[in-house]
Amino acid sequence: MPRYSRAVDPSGRAGSGGQPRIDTSVAHSARVHDYWLGGRDNFAVDRAAGDAVMAAYPGIVQSVRANRAFLARVVRFLAAEAGITQFLDIGTGIPASNNTHEVGQAVTPAARVVYVDYDPVVLIPVAP
Repeated sequence: MPRYSRAVDPSGRAGSGGQPRIDTSVAHSARVHDYWLGGRDNFAVDRAAGDAVMAAYPGIVQSVRANRAFLARVVRFLAAEAGITQFLDIGTGIPASNNTHEVGQAVTPAARVVYVDYDPVVLIPVAP
């Protein structure tokens, strides 16, 4: 079972109880990325921003999803072929399907992953 550690941002972006403040009136890059991946942790403003980027760069969704597939292929290879059992996922973003621990542990159940991200918004979906 995954264990999560939460660090409160010293800049004061966290509200009462150590929870990050969420401004749903302003698009957030992590939530836009989640939208492009087909996730559910985004708001109308994030989808509008994502759609605007898609209008300017129609290939963005394909690129984002290809990047995610590449991550899964690399982790699968490293766990299965190279014997790697410890992974450091830097800039993890909002959890989506095929997370690093899911891919690695599907191949090597003993695999361990440390997720690192400076953005408190990405902690909300995984908070215990």
